[in-house]
Amino acid sequence: MYALIAVSCAAESFFPPSPSDVFVAMAGFLSHGGHYEPIAIFATAWLGGLGGSVGVFLLARRHAERFATSRLGTILLPPKASAFLRKEYGRYGVYGLLLTRMLPGFRSVVAPFAGLSGLSLRQLMVPVAIATALWYGMLTWIGSRLGSRWDLVVQFLDNIYQVLGVTAIGISILIVVAIVWWRRTHRPR
Repeated sequence: MYALIAVSCAAESFFPPSPSDVFVAMAGFLSHGGHYEPIAIFATAWLGGLGGSVGVFLLARRHAERFATSRLGTILLPPKASAFLRKEYGRYGVYGLLLTRMLPGFRSVVAPFAGLSGLSLRQLMVPVAIATALWYGMLTWIGSRLGSRWDLVVQFLDNIYQVLGVTAIGISILIVVAIVWWRRTHRPR
């Protein structure tokens, strides 16, 4: 089970629909009966998630120049948008990366965009390590504390995902508004 958790948490960085959250919460649930150790579940999930983030970051960073000049790269991350991301990192830094790493829909794009934007591994590691620890720690704790009440685990996770989903939608809207505003104010005349 531990290997499944580690691989799933690492794979989430490359393939966001990975069911890692379910595996971590389920393992936490099973730890209540003495089948698994909550600390080992947490450590395995944290190391797997952190390893996946570092892997996708390094891959994105290595191919950033080629990606930036490709047709897809100029669509997804034009030079002005990359400059905007760097500026925002300068403004929000660790806290911005930490927050976005906690939000569904954004969690899996933090590391690749950090790599494509030219951030250093050091700039990425602290916020991603903390956010990953908080996330998987929460899932392990919820699963282990609710024990035989799996219906409460599912209900609690649904509530968390709804709140984080609404937050992610709000942030997405703010980003789109900021990009549209920025493009309009920086359009060549």
